Amino acid sequence: MKRPINRHHRKQPENTNIECPGTHKQAKRVTLIFALVLAVCIAPASAHEPVKKDLKGFYQQNCVSCHGPDGSAISVAGKKLRGQDFTDPKWQRGTRDDKMVAVILKGKFFGLAMPGYKDTLTGDEAQQMVTDIIRKSKKGQVIAPDAGIPGEK
Repeated sequence: MKRPINRHHRKQPENTNIECPGTHKQAKRVTLIFALVLAVCIAPASAHEPVKKDLKGFYQQNCVSCHGPDGSAISVAGKKLRGQDFTDPKWQRGTRDDKMVAVILKGKFFGLAMPGYKDTLTGDEAQQMVTDIIRKSKKGQVIAPDAGIPGEK
C-alpha cells in the first residue's frame, strides 16, 4: 500500500516550472501599482504650458522694416514700403482688432504688400500682438523684445 502524501510538509522540487499559488496575482498587483505611480509622476511633467513666444522679439524680427522700431513707420523704409503707423490715434480708433488679426495671419494683397504669418503665429498670439503691442505702441518708444523668455535670444 502506498502511503498518503502530506502536501503541507512537502518541499517544492527545485527544477520545475510550477508556481506557488497567488504568485501571478501578486505580480499583476505589483505591475499595476508601478504603472499607477509612473502615470502620476509623468502626468505633471507633460502638463507644462507651451513655451510663451516673445511677440516683441517677433515684431523686431519681422515687422520693424515696415512699421519701424516704435510702430510709427516714419523711417525711410517704412515710408517707402507704406507701413501702417500704429501710433496714429485716428487709425487706432478706426481699426478693429479682428481685422488686424486677420491681416497679421493672412497678410495684405496676397502677401505682396505684407506677408501673412499664419504658419508662425497662432490666432491667440496674433490677437495678443494686437492688444499688447500694436494697441500700446507709442511714437518714440521702441518695441523691445522681452527679457528672460526661455528659448529666445
